[in-house]
Amino acid sequence: PKNERKWLYRSESLLNVKDRTISRYTGISERSMRYIRKTFRETGEVVRTPICAGRPRILDSLDANFLESCIERQPDILLTEMQDQL
Repeated sequence: PKNERKWLYRSESLLNVKDRTISRYTGISERSMRYIRKTFRETGEVVRTPICAGRPRILDSLDANFLESCIERQPDILLTEMQDQL
């Protein structure tokens, strides 16, 4: 349902309906509408999806040392490769 409202906003904005009017009927703030437009321009979607699912992780000193050694061994390593190695 939340994504449906965002797509509804996107389609209404293409019809040149003012953001204030759309906000009144959808309950989406004008700030959120700016973010939706930006996301749509960058990705073609109204919602950003994470590259990989899972909870955020806090790195400890062992992880930081491991990452540093990965970079020393392979300076051109990609972030996704480092993430896989973790």
